[in-house]
Amino acid sequence: MKLQSLFASRTENLAVKISLVDLKKLLNEGHKKFHFKWLSENSFVISLNFSFGTNLVFDTNYPNTKSDIIFYGNLAEKEVLKTEIILRTKKKLFLPILMIVLLILVIIFQTFVEIEFPVVLIAFLLFSILIFGFLNFIKSEEDRLLRIFMEFLNNS
Repeated sequence: MKLQSLFASRTENLAVKISLVDLKKLLNEGHKKFHFKWLSENSFVISLNFSFGTNLVFDTNYPNTKSDIIFYGNLAEKEVLKTEIILRTKKKLFLPILMIVLLILVIIFQTFVEIEFPVVLIAFLLFSILIFGFLNFIKSEEDRLLRIFMEFLNNS
């Protein structure tokens, strides 16, 4: 797995054998284990009802969602009984920026306290491992949301 793929926006293309009208009815009326909100005629947002890490650690919920684990979806009718669903996540730039800010703070702290040089390297290593762990956790939560959404489509 490439490190850059953890930061980048993720796109998933799904095809379902159901008409666009019937899919919209299903999304409006079906019992869902995820949060669903229409944004426009053929676009929507889904999110986990609860995500331990993003609800408690970051507390930066977006409008129309219940957690920070989000897929933005677009519907397009391909054939009479076939609809394409395109799901996209948002970019995860907050964590790399946080890593850089924390490193700068350690360097500033080191200049005032005059700690030996290896402290910066150790801090950078720890911050990198922590950020990488958060990104993997977020990716696993996105996988969980995608799995729940696909199960909803397959069971309905």
